[in-house]
Amino acid sequence: MSLKILRAGFLFFFFALICISGDMLLVPVVLLGLNKFKFMQNLCRDLVRVSWGFFIKVTKICGYLDYKFELTKLNGGSNLVIANHPSLLDVVFLVSKFKRINCIVKGELGKNIFLFAAIRACNYIPNTNNEEFLQKSVDVLKSGENLLIFPEGTRTKEEIIFHKAAAYMGIKGASNVVCVGINMAPRSLRKNEPWYKTPDEKIKYVFKELKKFEVSEFLKDRPSPVRARALHEEISKIYKEEFSERTS
Repeated sequence: MSLKILRAGFLFFFFALICISGDMLLVPVVLLGLNKFKFMQNLCRDLVRVSWGFFIKVTKICGYLDYKFELTKLNGGSNLVIANHPSLLDVVFLVSKFKRINCIVKGELGKNIFLFAAIRACNYIPNTNNEEFLQKSVDVLKSGENLLIFPEGTRTKEEIIFHKAAAYMGIKGASNVVCVGINMAPRSLRKNEPWYKTPDEKIKYVFKELKKFEVSEFLKDRPSPVRARALHEEISKIYKEEFSERTS
């Protein structure tokens, strides 16, 4: 067994250990219903942010990956942060970067033994692809929370294609829509790819702010459906231009 596979195995085990340790603190919060209190929700999000940030630093120290953030701080609340989704670790990076940000997660992760407690204690939003999910996301933004979404719905395959829901959420509830581009080379940790299939060279991430839309000024005299459709087209164009030369 090669050194790179041993290193990858250790890091996966280490992340699982972090999650299980977190479960010991977060499960009681969920069982007692304490996550309905804002201060407890924020405390849980702080715990997740710090622990996941620690994991990312360990992966860098171990030589597994390197990363660079070219992101500005989110001004105030009600920011909808959208990003492409090249790898398994994207959400770990961005949740650890943006303080107390809410996050839309796959519905099935609510049954994941390692992540279910964090998802419920932090009140992250499961993607159920229905009207209730959309309305809850809009309400979260209107309440002043920042929200992270990966509009592809799954990890990037060959071409970045965003669902329209993100633009709808932005128009209906956000003050700003922040477009984050994630460049990763070489590609790894993709959907349905075995954990042990790791590249020989160090993985390098760059997180870059591509564009920020001030929602109140975006086609402000047009009806909401028209604005949402136009915003979706603008966002799709930005990512297409940024990643037009990206290889799989």
